[in-house]
Amino acid sequence: MAPARNNSALSNLLSREVLIVGLLTMAGAVLRFWGLPRLGLSHFDEGIYAIAGLWSVSPRGLASLDPTLIPYAPPGFPILVGVAYLGLGVSDLAAILVSMLAGTLTIPAAAWLARRTSGAGAGAAAAALVALSGFHVAFSRVALTDASFLLCWILGLACGQRFLERPRLSSAIALGLSVGLAQWFKYNGWLLGVFVVLAACLGVLVDPKERHRPRIRAVWGFGLLAVLLAVAVYRPWFAFVESHGGYAGLLKHHQSYMGGFNSWPPHLRLQLEQMAALSGGPAWNATEFLAAVLCCKLVLLPLGKPNRYGASLLLAILVLVFPFYYWWLGAGWVLDPRQRRSPSKRLLAAAWLGLSILTPFYHPYARLWLPLHFLGWIMTANLINQGFPTPQPKPGKSAPPLEPGNLHGINTWEWIACGTAMLAIAFLGPDMLRSPTMGPGELPGPLAPSDLLRNGVRKAVADLPAGTPGLRLLARPPVTFYVGGRVPVQVEPDLARLLAPGNPRLRALVDLAQLRQEGDPKTASAVLLGRWEIVREYPTQLSLPALLDIDPAAARAGRSESLSAPLWLLSPRTAGPA
Repeated sequence: MAPARNNSALSNLLSREVLIVGLLTMAGAVLRFWGLPRLGLSHFDEGIYAIAGLWSVSPRGLASLDPTLIPYAPPGFPILVGVAYLGLGVSDLAAILVSMLAGTLTIPAAAWLARRTSGAGAGAAAAALVALSGFHVAFSRVALTDASFLLCWILGLACGQRFLERPRLSSAIALGLSVGLAQWFKYNGWLLGVFVVLAACLGVLVDPKERHRPRIRAVWGFGLLAVLLAVAVYRPWFAFVESHGGYAGLLKHHQSYMGGFNSWPPHLRLQLEQMAALSGGPAWNATEFLAAVLCCKLVLLPLGKPNRYGASLLLAILVLVFPFYYWWLGAGWVLDPRQRRSPSKRLLAAAWLGLSILTPFYHPYARLWLPLHFLGWIMTANLINQGFPTPQPKPGKSAPPLEPGNLHGINTWEWIACGTAMLAIAFLGPDMLRSPTMGPGELPGPLAPSDLLRNGVRKAVADLPAGTPGLRLLARPPVTFYVGGRVPVQVEPDLARLLAPGNPRLRALVDLAQLRQEGDPKTASAVLLGRWEIVREYPTQLSLPALLDIDPAAARAGRSESLSAPLWLLSPRTAGPA
């Protein structure tokens, strides 16, 4: 009877965890879709991807994919954007919806990875950490590759874990396909395969079972098959790049963003500060963590009362004082010998170590930290789960009777603790939605609207005099996307081209965010206004992900002059400035 009773308990555990993860997924979807009509494109790269997605409305289909995409990303995300255009029509919201859906699906995917890594309860905790993360919400509300890539990253980690646990043909095929898929969304997707190799090497060093010859032949033989399959999946894009400038040129372009050992410490500090700025502040951090602890508890409560809260209490203090503690937790995971016994945990340790070393060498873009931050969520879910041990009854013995004063295996004080956590979430939760400006200082928060650029372009086009033959643009690609056939445009690559003589009937639309890339803003503005005069100004503001890419130090300062990026509608001067 004992095995049947245990199987029933495990089945109930899974059902309860699936229910909780489902509810968290719905809550996460609400946050990601919050204020959908007020969202728009702001980031430079968003315009590139939105324009690249127009392949779906071209008679040539994917053959018409814009080669200007090549320096920015592989075509995975623009392909999905094009599919969204087919179903919803060409719009900025259709492009953003791709990220929203990917971000929402990441919640159950994270729960699946955490549960298969750390057992029951960890899935619910990980789902809460992802669903209520301001960092992840912010990148799920922009038309960038990062939310989609993170979903592929999770699938790749799960396939890598399965391959290391059972290296055989089916798991090798799954691993090769997942690595190739990740490479279609970001150029560093191949690192998934590298981390699997590192985890396999670590296993040989720490686990005698990994040194058996049959095991070595299986890991490295099927591993080679996975590599060949990943290369085959990525080959079409490689051939496309080769036919449009060559892959060597692409590698050289990305090498220009690499720093050295001197830049590594300041880049690391900047990225940790950016992550803290994107987290949404204390209300988000506390709600996120309390929900993770509570959901883990709700999954495990029938199997016996918890006997220690030390780990969860320590994490609660850290999450409030140090919002970037998730990264430091990874160091403890890597150094903990217990985490090296499992192939799946060795893979997470190898991925954390590899990304921690490599990421700060690149330009400090906040979005590059998302996969590393995700590993922190999985490790936190593991630690929360360990804080609620659930001893199983020994075979042949029934579970001990409930103690007097207990309800469902937990005593009065534990019910009070759960109730307090619920009240804290109820108190802090509305503060998450209270104001769109919830970042540090004067910075926008994860739920801030981002439609000012779209509104500004529409007003500028409407304000053009009748009979105006077109616009000369010195602006981010989102502006080009928004003009989108409303009026003929001539995109100028730099200020010098805009200053060159042209049709005097043409007007110009200048984006100050782009003008600032010309050097000193005051000097560039003075030179521009010597040739053109301002007809009207349209206020716009950068989203927080866009701002931190332009001004990484804004995360520490809590403000930035680059936040405001108005549009200028200009007409040519017939004489010099007065």
